Amino acid sequence: MAACGRAHHFDGGSGMGGGAAPAQPANFGDAAHGAPPRGWAALCAVRYQPRFDLEMKANAGIVAALLLTLAPRCFAPPPLVTGDVPTADKERFEWYVGGQYQKSESGQPSRLLPFTELVYGLTDRQELTFEIAGLSLDHEYGVSDAVVGTKFVFLKETREWPGIAGSFELKLPTGDEDRGLGSGEFDYDLRMRAQKSWAWFTAICNVGYTFVTDPEIGGVKQNTENVWLASLAQEWQVGERTALLSEFYFVSREEPGDPNQVAANVGFKQRLLENLSVHAAVGKSLREGNRGGPDLRVYAVLKWEFDAPWRKRKE
Repeated sequence: MAACGRAHHFDGGSGMGGGAAPAQPANFGDAAHGAPPRGWAALCAVRYQPRFDLEMKANAGIVAALLLTLAPRCFAPPPLVTGDVPTADKERFEWYVGGQYQKSESGQPSRLLPFTELVYGLTDRQELTFEIAGLSLDHEYGVSDAVVGTKFVFLKETREWPGIAGSFELKLPTGDEDRGLGSGEFDYDLRMRAQKSWAWFTAICNVGYTFVTDPEIGGVKQNTENVWLASLAQEWQVGERTALLSEFYFVSREEPGDPNQVAANVGFKQRLLENLSVHAAVGKSLREGNRGGPDLRVYAVLKWEFDAPWRKRKE
């Protein structure tokens, strides 16, 4: 989710931040495994400044915090919003632990600390993901909405053809709605991914659609729009253990009347040990005055890969 961010955000086994990433952005993974979702973790919160009816102004702080957490997620593991095609190896885990700082167009900061995502390779074509984070927003801190998901590779990349995969992620209402740390509703994200490598260069394309459930605040149903996502990510393998990342992405507005989001991220992946690597990225809106946000997005995570205990017993 992956990202959305999503990884939410829309921000996870999904982004260029992860394994096989994300697609992440990945996931988000290897060559792009979030970013972001995953899905949305990822959770690309704080995208816009909502409007309120006069009778709700007394609770503007709490309501603003709640609606800000509804911004499109990345649905992909860190560090990017784009999710990759490959999945985690069969019977092997990928564990991402890190954090994100993001400032909205209005200057409202949010922090995901810690952020964690666990990816499991179910088969050589399918993986399962779970992500959750500690969310700091508007002087409140607690558990964010969690995301569960799966990714399936329809076509593995070959010399002539790109790899193609699809993913589904479900946002769970685990965050405290009363404190503005969750929406209290389920959201559903579908995403298609394509990926092709040429020597040291890899290109990844994502198109996603999120079904956003209208939240209810103070007994009043809030109008929201379903969200489109389109992204294009690039990875350059500049060394045996080092890769540089970049991406451009579009996220349609979730709140009627708000601007769409057009933004970019740049980052890197550095392998520290055989099964341990660090992924990081920084980005911002490409629109004048940072319309649609984010004004700033910083993501950093450690990725640890390890075999499932039952895999070792089989061997």
